[in-house]
Amino acid sequence: MTRLAGRAERGDEGSSLVLAIIFLTVVSMVMVALVQWVGNDLNNTAKFTAAQSFQSTADSAAEIALQNVRYNFMVATLNASPPVPCWTTSPSPSLLSLNGQSVDAWCSTSWTTGSTESRVDTISVCLSTVSAANCAQTPLLQVIATFGDFEKTTGISSCSPQSTAMSSTTTTCGTTMTINSWAFGQAPPTVNAVVDGTVSCASGKPIQIQGSGFTGASAVTFVLTTGMSTNQVFTASSFTTLSDSVINACTPSVGSGAAYVVVTTPAGSSAFGPTYSY
Repeated sequence: MTRLAGRAERGDEGSSLVLAIIFLTVVSMVMVALVQWVGNDLNNTAKFTAAQSFQSTADSAAEIALQNVRYNFMVATLNASPPVPCWTTSPSPSLLSLNGQSVDAWCSTSWTTGSTESRVDTISVCLSTVSAANCAQTPLLQVIATFGDFEKTTGISSCSPQSTAMSSTTTTCGTTMTINSWAFGQAPPTVNAVVDGTVSCASGKPIQIQGSGFTGASAVTFVLTTGMSTNQVFTASSFTTLSDSVINACTPSVGSGAAYVVVTTPAGSSAFGPTYSY
């Protein structure tokens, strides 16, 4: 009986040990899942914050442009292709810096004359690194507005109908404004991480770039962090866009050291983020 009791006790101890191991395994799996969930949540929050920052800045630039072109006719914008700056005041024509982002607002005006005059303005907003022509093709934000107004003759406080073409000295009343469209396009790319890669490189070292907004990538560049006034920029030896969030690339065949990795798409270039030493 004593031997049987001893075996039973050892059996109970063994069962308890197995249950404890299972419990610890489950707890570990839950903790790993929680860590991954928190990491993904933080990553998504960062992406949302970056997108929200771009949208807020673009919205502000479009609102400033609307108020300017509504009350101030700019002859340079008339049927302009590519579009021209929506304002010409300091600090720089069409440029707005806000939330750590710098954007340009470009305008083109379609205008018809008659007993009443109607202007249709197209406002294209992009990062300040994007040209007016490219911005018109793939804007970060595009706003189309119709203004129903009369030419305001100098010295007359009220609007009066005019049938003659507007001149560079014309100011307009902007009696009505209709927003026909307010639409966001593709957001600029974001680089979240740069890690060692596994692709074969004819020259340079293989890396993988992780982030978002990589569709249509036209360039991958490395900006050496040797000093903000003496940064050197080198182009990747080669790169392949695998998806909107992953690019395989080979480091430049020239230069060396820690560098910001920048991805460029039609929507603009990614901001300085993670660095990679090569």
